Formats: sequence, C-alpha cells, structure tokens
Amino acid sequence: MNKIETELKDCYILEPQRFGDERGYFESVTKEDLESLGFKGIYQVSNSKSGKGIVRGLHFQKNPYAQAKVVRCHRGAVLDVVVDMRKDSESYGKWTSVELTPENGRMLFVPRGFAHGFVALKDDTLFEYYVDNKYMPRMEGGILWNDPELGINWDEIFAKYDIKEPVLSAKDKDRITLKECDVDFRREPIRYLVTGYNGQLGYDIVKELNERGETEVLALDRTEMDITNKEQVDKIIKSYKPDVIFHCAAWTAVDKAEDEIDACTKVNVEGTKNLTEASIEVGAKIIYISTDYVFDGTKEGLYTENDLPNPQSVYGKTKYLGEEEVKKNPNHFIARISWVFGINGNNFIKTMLKLSENHESLNVVNDQIGSPTYTVDLSKLLVEMSQTNKYGTYHINNDGYCSWADFAKYIFESNNKKTTVNGVSTEEYLEITNTKQAYRPRNSKLDKSKLIENGFEMLPSWQDATDRYCKELKKNKKY
Repeated sequence: MNKIETELKDCYILEPQRFGDERGYFESVTKEDLESLGFKGIYQVSNSKSGKGIVRGLHFQKNPYAQAKVVRCHRGAVLDVVVDMRKDSESYGKWTSVELTPENGRMLFVPRGFAHGFVALKDDTLFEYYVDNKYMPRMEGGILWNDPELGINWDEIFAKYDIKEPVLSAKDKDRITLKECDVDFRREPIRYLVTGYNGQLGYDIVKELNERGETEVLALDRTEMDITNKEQVDKIIKSYKPDVIFHCAAWTAVDKAEDEIDACTKVNVEGTKNLTEASIEVGAKIIYISTDYVFDGTKEGLYTENDLPNPQSVYGKTKYLGEEEVKKNPNHFIARISWVFGINGNNFIKTMLKLSENHESLNVVNDQIGSPTYTVDLSKLLVEMSQTNKYGTYHINNDGYCSWADFAKYIFESNNKKTTVNGVSTEEYLEITNTKQAYRPRNSKLDKSKLIENGFEMLPSWQDATDRYCKELKKNKKY
C-alpha cells in the first residue's frame, strides 16, 4: 500500500497495490496497514448512495465515541473534504480535498478528531466507509459545510465539476461554525489515571477505555499508589500528568469502618484530599465515586442532588467529606452510586447465587429500597461524562428501584433457582442473624433526571443489567 501525506497532519491518501490482467484486478489492505495509521479496527462498514451535487457533511462524532474512517468510492466519483478539528494540531482549522474514484483506486484515512464530508461528482455514486468505533446517534455532530472561516473553495469546486446547485439535508444546512463548536478534540491522546483498579468499577473503567481505543491509561492499585501517602501521590501524578483521574479507590467495608474510624477516614478523606490537590496542580479533571450512604434514608420520595446530605455511618460520613474535598477542584464530577455489582469482585448477586446452592430459603431485607448498579453500564457513562465540561454531582444507577428481597427474588427466578426469599425488616434480620451492622439507609431511591437534563442517557433497567451480568458470570465461569 502506498501512503501519501496530505496537507493535514495524520491524514493520508492510501493507494492499495493492484494486481491485474485483461480480466480485471485484485487489491487488498491489511489489518496491519490500517493499524499503522492509528485505525483501531473495523467496527462497522457503511455505504451511502448519492446523486451528482449532493453534499454530505461536515460530520464527526464526539468523544469518547470519536471515529476514524477509511473511505473510498466504489461507483461514480466524489470529492472528499476533511477538516482538522484537533486543537493541539499544527493543521487545526485547515482542510484538504481528495478526488476518489473506482478508477484511481484511492482511499482516504480520516483520523479521529476530523470533520468529514464529500460532494458526489456523478449520479448513482456509491461511497463506502470503514469505521473504527460505534455509531451513537446522540453523539453525532457537525460543522457548517461552507463555514466562511474555513475557506473551502466550494464555488470553484462546483464550477470545475459542473455542479449547478448543491443539495444538502436540512440538518447540514443549519450546522454551527468551527469557531462555535466546543468539542475538545486533540491530537495527543488523553491521559487517564484510574485508582482502585482491582475493584469492580476500576476494572470496568479500564476495560471501557481500552475498548474505546484509548492508549494512555495508567491503572493503579494500592500496592502501586497508596493514596494516603501524599508524597507518593504527588510524585506519580506530577510525573504522569493525567488529564482525567477516575478516583475509584475507597474504604468500602461499611461495618468494619465503625470500629476503624481513623483508617477509614485516612483512605476516604485524606486520600481523596491528596488526589484532589494533585489534580488541581496538573490541571486534571477528577471523577469521584460516592454513595447513597451520604443520605440518612428518611425522606419520602426520591433524593435529588440538591438534598442536604445527612450520613449516619462512618462510611457515609467519610464519603461525604471526600465529596467536599473533591469540590475544591472546579473540574470535578461526583457520581453517587449504590448496590454495585461487577465481574471483578464480590457482590450481592454472587453471594445469592452461591447461597442458592445449599439453601432452600433465605431471609433478605425488604425495607431498604434502592437501585442496583452494574459497573459495565456505569463505566460507559463515566467515560462519556469525563469528555465533557458538565461538572457537578450526579446520581447514577441502573433504572428502577427494588428492595434487597426483590433483587434476590429476581436473581433466583431469572437463573432458575428454587430458593425462596423470606422478606424481613432490617431489625428482624439483625435479630435472626444475631449481628450488628452499620446504619443502612432505608430509602436509597436516587433521582437520576439530572443525567437527562445534561444530555446523558439513563442506564438500562436493573433487571436487564442483572441478566447481562449473570450471562457474563457463566461465560467467565465465575459462577
């Protein structure tokens, strides 16, 4: 394959070598060829059919679903036009055009962070896209095809190819200019730091980043960075200079915290303070994972982000104090979650499935109401959120509410378990088991409407998440 540089950094014309005779020709492009350009792998192949004079573009998809494309024309002809939108690129705001036809056999590699479009030069033109990331309709964007500041010489193009009047969709006629666009594309990869990598959420955040094609991910567990050691935190963060910190490390032993207040405080408060101060110094965004335990659970109805926290347990108090530390960084996100389950750790679903092997019935609390949260779904949203400047506190769970007893019943029923569930109050459960527990909120129903208000999607229902998780457990022989 012949690779030809264009005026735009990292954007290349590709000419596959053709082998032919009087019968025709054969050509191919290898996986290695594409990966050498920065193409992450074919996620989908798309085709569009256009008549002469139809203009499509200038389109892009927002992070973390930005797409690189390899495009070619199979029938007819197009003039392909691309604009570099990466703010740290030496060719930012510049454009180039390349004629693509079946005869010249050329392809164009369009990196992530570019706006892309074309004008069909002949009727019945068939255009093909190889795309390296998932298509997300709500993440699609575009800039005005004839943005005057870009200076694309459309009049000359139309005159050269005898196009009397360009044809555009209503949406493409009404795009914003590059100057008005607030999408933060960059040539250099975003650097991510994830604390608590060995936990359920940290593990799935790293997995999600890898699946999105992110290449700069520093994932650390407590043996690699003790967040309570300020000197170590400062050294690592100042050396790596992350753009985004996902702070998943935490003391989560709720009952044990009642007896080890200092140790819990050191991790959840002092550790968070260390990370926040370091994040401010290097200019990083920080995403802090909080909990429904910041509320006392006595409210009737749903808790909103504006409700006053009133934690009743040591764990809840330290997580709330951690929130207060994180707020010192203006570029912060606080994600309050609850009833978490993921593949890389212990959780309620795993416990119930294990107990079902040798229990005909189980006593499960029915007066604590909340929302289960699947770390796979949560990770996707948190990674997306980190690409925005919609800072603040959010409640994030899978959709719907249930009691622990309802949750257990669904787990057993959907996995064809014969174990029955006896719903009991918290007080009855403690008496039956003769145990002491830290305070648990009775009402953990969190209002998640702020997600929609800020352009994010609600997570799927907790039932749907439970089904997918149980399939994953069986697939990985974790159950």
